[in-house]
Amino acid sequence: MNMPAVSIGIPVYNGEAFLASTLEALLAQTMLDFEIVISDNSSRDATPQISQEFAKRDSRIKYSRTDRVLPPAENHNRAFGLSSGKYFKWAAHDDVHAPAFLERCVEVLDRDPTVVLAYPKVTIIDSQGRRLHDYNYKLGTDAPTAPSRFGALVRANHRIHGAFEIYGLMRSEALRSAGPQGNYPRADSVLLARLSLLGRFCEIPEVLFFSREHETRSVRQVPSRVKSGRTRLHKYIGTGPVPPLEWWDPSKKGVIDFPEWRIAREYLRAVRNAPIGARNRLMCLAEMAHWLVIRWPKLGRDLIIAAEQLLAGPPKAIQA
Repeated sequence: MNMPAVSIGIPVYNGEAFLASTLEALLAQTMLDFEIVISDNSSRDATPQISQEFAKRDSRIKYSRTDRVLPPAENHNRAFGLSSGKYFKWAAHDDVHAPAFLERCVEVLDRDPTVVLAYPKVTIIDSQGRRLHDYNYKLGTDAPTAPSRFGALVRANHRIHGAFEIYGLMRSEALRSAGPQGNYPRADSVLLARLSLLGRFCEIPEVLFFSREHETRSVRQVPSRVKSGRTRLHKYIGTGPVPPLEWWDPSKKGVIDFPEWRIAREYLRAVRNAPIGARNRLMCLAEMAHWLVIRWPKLGRDLIIAAEQLLAGPPKAIQA
């Protein structure tokens, strides 16, 4: 059996509202040599029925269901693990892709071996598919050197950076080397940083990806008590990354966490393990030194929150 050129992994949990429209858009791609792997995370709605109906319609769709609910990143990694294509992309169950998405991205990856990830420009849409606004935050991830690409990602403003590059088309070999994606806040940004150490990213100057903003998005389902409950001082020092650790890994609920320090450790580990040579490694470490300087307030906040929880316990609001 021949391997498809492209594998599309759809990790989904209770995605009945938008899954069908996402699949319709993917099946309308102008490039035909692809497979779709649906990794259903033990959904309790009509996701299995929708997936199986589409799989009957088109043999390129493979449906697989977990026997228990996995942490979100594990289901993303599972979707990749079930794939077989030369190139791979994750597709959220609620986003929409223009017909030329795969064709344009494959053209870039086939043409330029220095590119490990190709992605188009993005427009944000609402639940009805209406345009809300364009996303125009671009980082210097197309730079020729690994330290420049890495520095652009670690210095990104996460209040603006949507990390939509993670939904681009990647070389499966590069993703296999850089992965897996971790079960912690901003693990997608860490994975992008690892990929940047392996090669360039290329932005296609066409809007071919439509990210759907709606009230039932998984991130918006985080209870308000969790969003504001890591510390009693959250009004003054902030809460840290949202969603918090327990959303990514429910077994960590109530655990004292150091999310910014975790990200620092993961960035440093990425630099240590990357095949980039001593000079580039030193330059990446210099980027990390700069990161530590500008992030010290957030690193300090982690220590304040941990000390508060160690001495007084978490606020009652998150103990429910």
